[in-house]
Amino acid sequence: MKHAFLITAHSNWKQLKLLLKQIDFPDHDIYVHIDAKAKNYPKAELEAVTQYSKVRIYSNFKVYWGGYTQTLAQLQLFKEASNNGPYDYYHMMSGADLLLVNNKEFDSFFEKNQGKEFIEFKDEQNERDPEIKRRTKLYHFLQNYRRRFKYQWLNNIFIFFERCSLALQIILHVNRVKNLDWKVKLGGNWCSVTNDFVSRMLQEEPKLLKLFKWTNCSDELLVQTIAFNCGFMNRMYHNPNGADNLRFIDWVRSKNGSPHTFTIADKELLEDATAGALIARKFSLDKDSEIINHILKKTGTPIVKLN
Repeated sequence: MKHAFLITAHSNWKQLKLLLKQIDFPDHDIYVHIDAKAKNYPKAELEAVTQYSKVRIYSNFKVYWGGYTQTLAQLQLFKEASNNGPYDYYHMMSGADLLLVNNKEFDSFFEKNQGKEFIEFKDEQNERDPEIKRRTKLYHFLQNYRRRFKYQWLNNIFIFFERCSLALQIILHVNRVKNLDWKVKLGGNWCSVTNDFVSRMLQEEPKLLKLFKWTNCSDELLVQTIAFNCGFMNRMYHNPNGADNLRFIDWVRSKNGSPHTFTIADKELLEDATAGALIARKFSLDKDSEIINHILKKTGTPIVKLN
């Protein structure tokens, strides 16, 4: 089986190199989108770090948290990989991820479950949280400015005007998706999907771009909306031991909308997570290199000194 690993990254190049080394394996190719705001990233070094896997790097979009550009960057990775494929599976990841199993175990799992789609749905939150409906219903004109600036007081100004805009739209009963013939669904943007799924998603790209252009956090709606409306629900994998997308992410200890960063104190927790997850997020080489080195050693990744 052939696998395409699609990675979005914006910094921490040494850690990104370690991830590329970890997933380096025959029949694994790697596609990386680096935030266009990043300066002087070591493109040549990243492309040369692997032995087996071809690494292709793109930097087309300035990516802002919660913004439409996150979805554009991910769609580009799917498109680039599809153009160079086909692949049996496409795995959307971040530069702060690590595999929890070795490459042989990883490939073996997907061979045993070939044809399944590994996507997380958050149906309960989607139904009970009115904010989720407002993501697509209203125009989020300032979505790229709420966390854009170094000074929080400046971000707060744009947050204030965004809220005023949304309040006015609610009063005026604005509904930009009232004629949409799809039902928008919610979940994690990290997923592992088949070539059939990616092909259909790219066929629907014009509709997706129109739907999500003014949508807040549209990356959390993308694959779920395609799966639900385009005939893939009977191919969903249902995980008895964890999230259906095979990711282990600790949101219980999250801060400021970002998941918990694992440390060596989470060693046993991560070992237990392998019963239902193949990939974990997130890690930071600056915060705790010990847990990263432990996982790399456990998964058989050669630990070499990297610049």
